[in-house]
Amino acid sequence: MIINVDKLRGKEIDKINLNFCEEIDTISYCDEKYKLASPIEVTGKITRNGKELYINSDVKMTVVDRCSRCLEEVEIPLDFNIQGFIVQENNYTEDEYEEFDAFIVEDYENVDLLEIIAQNLEFNMPHKVLCGEDCKGLCPGCGANLNKEDCRCSEKINDEDNIDPRFAKLKELLKNE
Repeated sequence: MIINVDKLRGKEIDKINLNFCEEIDTISYCDEKYKLASPIEVTGKITRNGKELYINSDVKMTVVDRCSRCLEEVEIPLDFNIQGFIVQENNYTEDEYEEFDAFIVEDYENVDLLEIIAQNLEFNMPHKVLCGEDCKGLCPGCGANLNKEDCRCSEKINDEDNIDPRFAKLKELLKNE
């Protein structure tokens, strides 16, 4: 997803229209790798704003993550907007872009849109991923996925033999009452 912005920076054109769909297996951000279940669709434009570049685009894709309760894979459709300045890494000062989003890129001549999309991914992913609101999760004792199978814990789990020795004295206090 490399976009050459030389003509835009050289004032030969006023904008670059973005309208494409690209099949990518994974996208990475902050040491987290996300598998994609659909192509990334990008529509929008990059314009010149004085001497700087401004991006305004819509992104659609489906990311595969794990359910927070049962750890099953879940497809998460994402549809978000990207707006902000594209800034070269060595020209970025926080004070200049205090009121705007700034997307820092290494190569200012060939902008990698995948890098900008990845920077926005964290803000657009749900905080807690669930396969369904009624997900029962995993049994804390045996680890069984309670959506698919019954708990395999034995009935001896409440037996005195299985009490954590650190809490055995507490059990003795309850017996005296």
